[in-house]
Amino acid sequence: MALKVFLVEDSAAQRAYLAQTLMTEAKVDIVGIAETERQAIDWLDHNADRWDVALVDLFLGEGTGAGVIQHCHDRRPGQSVLVMTNHAQNDALLHHCKELGADAVYHKATELHELVALLQRSTHQNAPWRPEPSTA
Repeated sequence: MALKVFLVEDSAAQRAYLAQTLMTEAKVDIVGIAETERQAIDWLDHNADRWDVALVDLFLGEGTGAGVIQHCHDRRPGQSVLVMTNHAQNDALLHHCKELGADAVYHKATELHELVALLQRSTHQNAPWRPEPSTA
């Protein structure tokens, strides 16, 4: 059974690349997409049980990924929030994401392979989604 991923990314090019990569390589289903914090929160409010993984960009054109992460605070067991950023080497930012409830943080340019591998393992093992501890 494929993982159901909700993707929050404001860049159309990045969204298309991530969606294609995740669907092709990790065999996930993209069940929703949002470009802004408000769109993401609205989608989450109307689709609370439709996702396994929320993949959230921190810096959005309108609003922030931090607001989306915080909104996922009461997610059901088995749902995970993963963050993508180009600023993953910033320790204060990583700590802040964890405090808000993110399960892991990935650098878009250098750690996409690790993110895909994590999602692949979960999909191929045909097991319930269990996020691995973040190395961030």
